[in-house]
Amino acid sequence: MVKKLKASLFSIKQLSERINTGDISPTDLIEVCLDRIKKFNPILNAFITVIEEERLYDQSQIAEKEIKQGNYYSPLHGIPFSIKDIFCAKGIRCTVGSKILSNNISHADATAVKRIKEAGAILIGTNNLNEFASGITGINYFYGSSKNPWNSSRISGGSSSGSAVAVATGMVPLSLGTDTGGSVRVPSSLCGVVGLKPTYGRVSKHNVFPLSPSLDHVGCITRSAWDAAAVMEHISGWDPLDETSKHKKVPAYTKIIEKSTLEGIRIGVSKKYFFDHLYPGVESLFYHFIGILKSRGSIVYDLDLHNTEKYYRSWREIRLAEAAEIHLKWLNTRAEDYSYEVRRMLMQGTKVSAVDYVSALNTIKEIRKEFLSILNNKVDAIVIPTTIIIAPRFDEEKISIDVDTVLETREALLRNTIVFNSTGLPAISIPIGLTKDKDSMPVGAQLIGPSFKEETILSIAYNYELTNDSSNNLVPPILG
Repeated sequence: MVKKLKASLFSIKQLSERINTGDISPTDLIEVCLDRIKKFNPILNAFITVIEEERLYDQSQIAEKEIKQGNYYSPLHGIPFSIKDIFCAKGIRCTVGSKILSNNISHADATAVKRIKEAGAILIGTNNLNEFASGITGINYFYGSSKNPWNSSRISGGSSSGSAVAVATGMVPLSLGTDTGGSVRVPSSLCGVVGLKPTYGRVSKHNVFPLSPSLDHVGCITRSAWDAAAVMEHISGWDPLDETSKHKKVPAYTKIIEKSTLEGIRIGVSKKYFFDHLYPGVESLFYHFIGILKSRGSIVYDLDLHNTEKYYRSWREIRLAEAAEIHLKWLNTRAEDYSYEVRRMLMQGTKVSAVDYVSALNTIKEIRKEFLSILNNKVDAIVIPTTIIIAPRFDEEKISIDVDTVLETREALLRNTIVFNSTGLPAISIPIGLTKDKDSMPVGAQLIGPSFKEETILSIAYNYELTNDSSNNLVPPILG
C-alpha cells in the first residue's frame, strides 16, 4: 500500500478511510510526504521550512498508537498538513516570506493551527508565499519563487503559492492559507486544486500576520470539496482572541454535502465584468462545467450586476491603506529590507487619504448589499471563472487578452476574486479541467454563496466532483 501511495495522489477522505481501517498508518504518510518534498521541493520551491524528521516520525507514531487504541479524533487524525508561512506555529520559524522576519520564531500557535492539531493532524512545514503575502504571483525575491507543477516556466499564483503547489503534487494533502484578494483561490485555480475562502469571521485570524485586516480571510487548500468540508469542521468557530470572529454555529459540513444533490439548485452566472476579458480556453471549460451542473438538475440564471466598475478601486484603496498602516514602523526604519515591488505598494498605501478610505468602505457596503440581495432572493450560488487567464509565464508582466486588450498580469489574476474579499462572502475555487492547447494548464471555477453558508458551495462542488472525479484525474506531469 505504501508503494501505491508513493505513486498516486490521494484525498484526505481516501487516506482517512485507510488509516481508520489500518490499511496504512500516519507513519506511512509522513514517509511518503517527506519523500515527495525531497524530490519535488528543490524544483518547485513550495516549502520555506520543513520540520525535523525525527520530530515528525515521533508525532506520527503517537497518532498511530492513539488510533490503534480506539482514540480516533477525526478524519484529520494522522494526516500531514502544512501552513502558509504567515501562520504562527509554536517553536517554528515564521518569516512571512520576508527578510525582516527571516529569524522570527513563533511562541504560540495560530488558533487555526491549534484547532487542526487538536483534530489529530501533523504539521510538516511552512509554505512559500509572496513577501508579506503582498502579491498574487508566487514570486518571492528572498526565498525564491514557487513554480507551477504543470509547467515550471509558469507561475503558481499567490500569495498562498507554496500551499497550492504542495497540495497539487501530494507533498501534503492539506495546507492552510490566507486570502486577501484571491490568495487561496487563484493559486488553487492555476495549480488544479481546491481552494476555499470561508465567510469573513468564520475562521479565526489570531496569530496570523495581517496584510489588510478588513479583507484577510483564513482558508484551506485541498484535493477535494469533501476534504475542505472536513477541514472547515475543525478550524471554524468563534475565537475570543479574534475580534472579527463571529458567534455562528459550525455545521457538520461533511454530512450535509454527502446528503446533497444538484437537483433544483439555482445557479447565477454574471457575464458582465467577470467575462469581459476571458481567455477562450477558460471560457469553453467553464461552459462545459455549467452544462454538467444543468445535466444534474441545476437551474441556471443570467445575472445583471451593477457597480462593477467600482470593484477594483474600492478593494485597492482599502488593501493599500491598511497594509501601509501595519508596516509604517518598518517603512520608516527598515525600508531597504523590503523588495522594490512591496516597498512601492506600501508607499502607495501611505498616499491613500482618509476620505478615499472611508469612501471605499461605503462603496463596498453598496456592493455587498447587491450580492446579498441576489443570494438571498434569486439564486443559491453564483458561479464564475476563478481567473480569466491560465497561469502566465514568469516573464509575462502583461497579458494580451485579444487584439485590443492588454492587462497587467496582477490585474488579470485578481479581477474575478477581489470583490468577494470586499464583501466577505464565502467562495471556493474547484478545478474543472485542462485547456486543450499545447500547454494544457488547469482552469478553475469559482462558486460564491450566502454569508455563513459554506455548505451550499461545498455541496455544489462535491456533487460536481462525483461526476468529474477531478481530484483523481488532475495529476501534474512532473509526477510522471
